[in-house]
Amino acid sequence: MNCSIPLSDNLNQRNAQAAARNAGVILNELKKILPTTGAVLEVGSGTGQHGAAFSRALWPLRWIPSDVDDSNFNSIKAWNQTAGKHCPTEPRVVDARARQWNVRDDEKIIAIVAINVIHISSWDTTEGILTAASRILPTNGILFFYGPFFRDNIEAAESNLAFDAQLKKQNNDWGLRNLDLISRLSKNLGLDRDKIVSMPKNNLCVVFRKRKTQIDTESNGSKAY
Repeated sequence: MNCSIPLSDNLNQRNAQAAARNAGVILNELKKILPTTGAVLEVGSGTGQHGAAFSRALWPLRWIPSDVDDSNFNSIKAWNQTAGKHCPTEPRVVDARARQWNVRDDEKIIAIVAINVIHISSWDTTEGILTAASRILPTNGILFFYGPFFRDNIEAAESNLAFDAQLKKQNNDWGLRNLDLISRLSKNLGLDRDKIVSMPKNNLCVVFRKRKTQIDTESNGSKAY
């Protein structure tokens, strides 16, 4: 699917080649799984390219960009302007490692999206995303990861092994994560792995869904935090 990301002459608008390449295939998967109402929180929005493209294509879903580094906000805001009236919300600081995230219950967040985030951050970022998703998402809410992963009993691609080594040279806390370990941790937090989709360049789209809790069952599906 073609997903054009418009350019402007705004000098704050930074460009990541990977985001330009993968936006279309990621959007195609998001369209298959996301409902039509509510809000999507993007963790680690970076340049803001994905949010601008996805917000237009997925409207009336509200796209909420966030990043741990507010120096990215000028670029995110510049990209937001290219989306016109269907632009994402203002960016906000979200540190995935924090016990409490900068979100409100009344924002009706039905999905959390992390694109090319967890391999360029510390392991406690991954743990934080899983924990927050378990707390924030409603029953059947979606946690969506995109990026390269290692998997148990599946031989890793040479390019992924080389990429992992390169990342660890930059920062010893970085590196490709083991998807099966993530899946075991998520299951303990009430998030069931629902779908794995192979993507170009040895990446994966991985979908987790929030399991119905006992409280949900007893209250006929009302949300429990």
